[in-house]
Amino acid sequence: MSVKVPDSGQVHTLPELIDALQGLRAGRSYAQLDKAAGGRLPRSTLSDLFNKGTASRETLELFLRACGVTREWWQGWQQARERALSASQPGTAGLIRVAQANPRWLGVHAAVDVPGAVGDLPAYVERDTDTVPAGIRALIRKAASDGQGGLVVLVGSSSVGKTRSAFEAVRALVPDWWLAHPDDAGQVRALAVKVPDRLVVWLDELQKYLDSSDGLEAGTVRTLLGRGAVLVATLWPGRYHAYTAPVHPGHPDPYVQARAVLGLADVVDIGEAFSAAERKSAERVAAAGDARLALALKSADYGLTQTIAAAPQLVRRWRQADPYAAAVLTAAVDATRLGVTSPLPAELLRAAAPGYCDARQHAKAKPNWFEAALAYLTDELHGAAAALAPVAAPGQGMGQAAGYRVADYLQQQAGAERCRAKVPATFWQAFVDHVVDARDQERIGKAADDRLLYGYAELLYRTAAQTGDQHAGHQLADMLTRQGRAEEALAIYRDLADDGDSAAAHAMADLLVEQGQLEEALEVLRQDESGDSGTAWYLALLLAEQGRIDELQMRAEAGNPNAALYLANQGHAVEALEILRRQAGSGEGLAVKFLAGLLAAKGHAEEALEMLRKQVGSGDSEASLQLAELLAKQGLVKELQTRADSGDSAASLSLAMLLAKHERAEELRERTDSGDRFAGWYLAELLAAKGHVEEGLEILRQQAGSGVPNASEQLAELLAKQGLVEELWTRADSGDSSAAWYLALLLTEQGRVDELRERADSGDRSATEELAELLAEQGRVDELRELVRSGSWYAVQWLAHALEVAGCEKEARHLRRYGLAAD
Repeated sequence: MSVKVPDSGQVHTLPELIDALQGLRAGRSYAQLDKAAGGRLPRSTLSDLFNKGTASRETLELFLRACGVTREWWQGWQQARERALSASQPGTAGLIRVAQANPRWLGVHAAVDVPGAVGDLPAYVERDTDTVPAGIRALIRKAASDGQGGLVVLVGSSSVGKTRSAFEAVRALVPDWWLAHPDDAGQVRALAVKVPDRLVVWLDELQKYLDSSDGLEAGTVRTLLGRGAVLVATLWPGRYHAYTAPVHPGHPDPYVQARAVLGLADVVDIGEAFSAAERKSAERVAAAGDARLALALKSADYGLTQTIAAAPQLVRRWRQADPYAAAVLTAAVDATRLGVTSPLPAELLRAAAPGYCDARQHAKAKPNWFEAALAYLTDELHGAAAALAPVAAPGQGMGQAAGYRVADYLQQQAGAERCRAKVPATFWQAFVDHVVDARDQERIGKAADDRLLYGYAELLYRTAAQTGDQHAGHQLADMLTRQGRAEEALAIYRDLADDGDSAAAHAMADLLVEQGQLEEALEVLRQDESGDSGTAWYLALLLAEQGRIDELQMRAEAGNPNAALYLANQGHAVEALEILRRQAGSGEGLAVKFLAGLLAAKGHAEEALEMLRKQVGSGDSEASLQLAELLAKQGLVKELQTRADSGDSAASLSLAMLLAKHERAEELRERTDSGDRFAGWYLAELLAAKGHVEEGLEILRQQAGSGVPNASEQLAELLAKQGLVEELWTRADSGDSSAAWYLALLLTEQGRVDELRERADSGDRSATEELAELLAEQGRVDELRELVRSGSWYAVQWLAHALEVAGCEKEARHLRRYGLAAD
């Protein structure tokens, strides 16, 4: 019998979230969870989830999968986590009226300085997306009307005018609204705690708010939208496609959190080039006396907005740099793409750059090579931008730079070229020697870890952990475990546990169990039991596995529903039912669901149904899935229909599955026509099975075209089953991440390595994953090793296996223990 989950709807604070997650864990060991997740839930990740409740959304999704929670209930758990995080964040960003906002402060690029130019910015040229029915202004107007709220995301390359278009739209439509420009996701959460009326939340460069372990989450966005706030964001296409790529079985999913946020958004694509109509508008404005537009219209190689933002000059500065300036800039680009968010200190760039130069360039370098390179890169081009922009630290004196940031246009262009490049040893050592921000140390440590550069990763993790960064400590312990250094990992977990980190206690117990030290593991859990209620679940599991019925019954009697369930599984159903009835009678929701499951399993379905109906009626959203499943099992179609028609999505799903099982196509079609997405999916599947493939595909195409959630994934799956490579390829090229995933799977299945490599080389993450696995299975070690050195996490997971396939078992063992050398 499957274990049912706690009620996520009752979670509002971090302690409540952590307790609920432990309840959901149902006593599973770390090793069991990791195995159930296909090796994607290491101890460090689980520790962060159980200790802080602040692990990323992708971690929570993997955890839910491992616990057997179906997709329909993930949203409730994600919302629970987001509520808890929102409740824990103090402070808020300052507010001004939209009409008072300075566009430069909001991220609008400075414009080139040309003779005859007037003002900071050129006159605004109306874009096609300003006026079309689903364009920027229509979406913002809709979001601002009747307090319904909305998230509008402008997707386009750097310097194409996204931010300027968004600014002009809000200034034209809601000039009297309040404007918040949060510094980070924490300030967004603070806004969500108390949302002012008529609020615009400005999220230029959305990746800044998404790319962290405590990044912006869908629950926070929903709270803001529910209060009528208008959120406006910008994002590069590469980031958008990475965020929206589907989950791949057997691999981690780093972007669940970002994907959920973008799932709430209306997305507007901003093209790099002006249309004919836009260009005519620009010509009219330029003829009226705008010198910058007049200059930009003469550019044949760059778009109008890029020219105004000095993009040609930036690229020229990059391409024409001498070897030393190129080395400094490349080191800065690599640091940024690998996750550094702090300004890059000059000492770091000086130390990292030599690895980007060859022996001859080393010999010819002048004593002031670095100073000359820095001067070249920080020279402001036409008053608009510099390749490296100096940044002062808060409170720092005038004229003093704490570090440097890469111009975003250059970061986009150069970063794309560097995505497959090897990073030299001097880069890693520079970070060991010169980075002081613990978050940056952890992120670069993870980048080193992902490249099997264990020496650098260990130093960076340890330094971050010494500042009190518990997550870095978990990452370090996890890496040591993978290296076979169990005693060192246990020592780290002990230190963390002694500081009150319950997740570390769980990880320590897990590792002790793997080492065969069961009694020590049980003692650790007993000692931590009072500090973390979830420890009781793990303890109950171990007790059940060891057949220690007396202690298991004692814990069940003390009020632990999961212990009672394990007691039943050990053949003591009568005692367990009696205990669960007492707990359920006192209002314990989890006991109700466990009891209903036991009753149904023993043939008392009607009693179980009645209990679940009451539990659902009391607002327990998690119980509705259990109820729907039991109704379907009992064939109670009418009640399922009634619940589905009332908006119960669990009932809709179970009903669609039931109708499809009995091939009741017309009823499925009727429900599909009424807007039931689950009915559409199962109807399409049924039609395809009956040989009506095109009809089934058309249903899913219509759903996907209408933006029905998950319809694109369903369509891509059916296309792949039918072997329709061409349509998958077209959809993948248009940005459909689900299509990209299924295309990669299909190419792999058909052994089409060259086409798979072509897509991988273009930056297709799905193709990269599948290519790594295919190369490993074919024992192509050298090709796989190059992927590892370029930072492909997926290749890392397969390199040791490829060595074993090639007959190099000794080298595979050495690789797992010591990793690789940077050079």
